[in-house]
Amino acid sequence: MPKQIPVWPYFFLALLSGAVGITLLYYNLGSDFPAENSLEKISGRVDRVFLIDDLSGKPTTIIAPINSIHFTLEDNEGVFRYPGNWPGYSRLWYQLSFHVDIWVPRSDIENKNPRVVYRIEQQVPDNWVVEPFSFSYQQIAASQGRSRQSYVPVGWVLTAASAGFVVIALMVRTWNRRRRGA
Repeated sequence: MPKQIPVWPYFFLALLSGAVGITLLYYNLGSDFPAENSLEKISGRVDRVFLIDDLSGKPTTIIAPINSIHFTLEDNEGVFRYPGNWPGYSRLWYQLSFHVDIWVPRSDIENKNPRVVYRIEQQVPDNWVVEPFSFSYQQIAASQGRSRQSYVPVGWVLTAASAGFVVIALMVRTWNRRRRGA
């Protein structure tokens, strides 16, 4: 009896590359950014600042792109979130204090979850040595658009590779049957 070529690795690779490819396309096609005119300005003095690991949801001490800065404002019960892959993340971590103006979606204001900040501006005392930071909606949207779009071609390639692995698996299965019957 002729030796058969295993088929399952091709089906496994098809499943794996298809799942990863479709996931990349699902999360990176389109835009989940709210329109700029749907943002509400909230102002206040920074009360507490802490890092949260986005994967576990627990506090951390490591500044990494998978973490986000969470902060509260005095006289405001909400928690605000600035993701780690947005522009100025490390500068914001070291300098977030004094009075800030932030913009969050109106739909998130009543939400109990941390509200994502889509624009932030800091005001500092006149005698303060460090320049105040300001990250506009356009800066944040542009940086996220570039990083999101970089995953789209990879998603398409993995999805196409998945189809290719299925075709290879079917061809190997047919070849194995013909060799067994011969």
